[in-house]
Amino acid sequence: MLPEFYHFFLPTRVKYGIGLASRLAEELPDFPGQRALLVTDKTIQAAGLVAKIREGLAGAPFSIAAIYDNVPPNSEVHVVSEAAELGKKEKCDMLLAVGGGSVLDSAKVINLLMVKGGPLEKHMGAQLIKGRLLPWIAIPTTAGTGSEATQFAVITDEAKAVKLPFAEDAFLPDVAILDPEMTATMPGKVTAATGMDALTHAIECYVGTVNNPVSDALALYAIELIVQNILQAVAVPDDLNARGAMLTASFIAGVAFNHTGVGIVHGISHALGGVYHIPHGLANSIILPFSVEYNLDAASGRYARIAQIFGESSFYPVQELARLAARWDNFTLNQALAQLNLVDEWLVRQRAQSLENKLRALNQKLAALSGHALNLREAGVKDGLAKLEQVVRTAMEDGAILNNPVPVTAEGVRDIVRRAYEQELRPIPVSRAELKAARSATATRKLRNIFKDEEAVYDILGTYFRKVQADPQLFHPLKNSGLKVRFNYTHPDAAIALDGSTDDKEQQILIGDAARRFDPEVEFTLPADVAHYFWHGQVNLMQALGRKEVIPKGNLPRAMQLLPLLEPLYELYPRYLRERGLARLAL
Repeated sequence: MLPEFYHFFLPTRVKYGIGLASRLAEELPDFPGQRALLVTDKTIQAAGLVAKIREGLAGAPFSIAAIYDNVPPNSEVHVVSEAAELGKKEKCDMLLAVGGGSVLDSAKVINLLMVKGGPLEKHMGAQLIKGRLLPWIAIPTTAGTGSEATQFAVITDEAKAVKLPFAEDAFLPDVAILDPEMTATMPGKVTAATGMDALTHAIECYVGTVNNPVSDALALYAIELIVQNILQAVAVPDDLNARGAMLTASFIAGVAFNHTGVGIVHGISHALGGVYHIPHGLANSIILPFSVEYNLDAASGRYARIAQIFGESSFYPVQELARLAARWDNFTLNQALAQLNLVDEWLVRQRAQSLENKLRALNQKLAALSGHALNLREAGVKDGLAKLEQVVRTAMEDGAILNNPVPVTAEGVRDIVRRAYEQELRPIPVSRAELKAARSATATRKLRNIFKDEEAVYDILGTYFRKVQADPQLFHPLKNSGLKVRFNYTHPDAAIALDGSTDDKEQQILIGDAARRFDPEVEFTLPADVAHYFWHGQVNLMQALGRKEVIPKGNLPRAMQLLPLLEPLYELYPRYLRERGLARLAL
């Protein structure tokens, strides 16, 4: 049943690709801003990821004017204030955040303080900002928080041992760069904890009180990606396909819960983080199984659907028999089966209940692979829960609990925290059958500046077109179409035209000024390097159009007639390069 009202809002431009961070300048050719404050942490710096970003920004329209790398795992009030002062001092007009959830959350609040000023407490709340903040770019290095896709930020007030919540549409970044290579340095424990954070986002979003068709679709697919890839990502850290799946799941779970909120798990986890400094994703993973039991009466159908993703059968015996009875037109049998619908309800509840143990088993397998903590004692609570009442009070004041399917009570929170502290679980070994074969992926290192000047374009691409012209099977479709097309190249500037309307072989291929004077029906403007990869069949045309790497003009439907010609041209180009002694350029 559809809700009475729902909305969907995602102003962020999202770009995914292995190695994308290494070529940022190509992805951000017209980004507003000139002086960037780069926000990160010491670990990211030491891992060389900031250096990778610097290299990737060569040729970008902006430069890094200042770096703030003092962000802790749970960002604090003094941190965002200090960073904002640095940004203002260096006259920064944009932000670039490289890191996990704490870094991205910090960047949002730093941005707020740079524009609105302090003190921070007066900005705490939801949807208080009128107008825009500074443009900013989010590059996550963990796959869990989804902060690059949400309006939320949480900052710790160390003095009061609480977390300050913020929720502003203006927090959403202008661009999010999802590059699996940027997550490859995560240790196994962090991969496990952040992955479970993303899973918690998706599950709490799906079972919450304000879910909608869009959030449901995103949440379920995020759950599927995580269930299929989290063990592999932990066990085989250089499998960038698994890393990419987890990064994508984290992002789309973030988009989903940005529209619906979360629930009791996050309320308790925020409190455990504020009081006991337990990492957020780890706290979520320990508390998540208990939430299934707590919410079961209100959300059994949705929990059952999630359990199916974990491997449960979708076979409903009574419904199946009813379909057979209808086929047999057996009125008596149909009547009897109608009275047994309660059996299906019971099965749904059983399936939903099974999810609790499936989630615990997933934690136990992550423990075997990475040392993932399995109770609050292992997670860092060393005082016998002496601060339990403080945890309960803090959780009950957390806005996350408002969307929980069952009203949250102090007694319920207290019971869950005690049981999460006391539970005894052992790691479960992970078999090879449970892991995918390692599919380590690497970014395709693209050659740059392939053509040193205009003459090189004509020598390589012009001669290539002459070779195509000499092959009747390849040139015949162009000749039959009568199409007149021109390629306008940039970096370096050059032009080549193909004229299918003439029988004069000397006029069928025009280069340089002759091509520029030519009057085409359709033309394509693109960087010469992109043309090189295009003729290898390695450019997705729709993506290139979206990035404005290829700009078409003219009678495009006529040009579409030549699409069947592309495959043989893709095969010819690398072969032609090798024949020319240019094997170093052939892919």
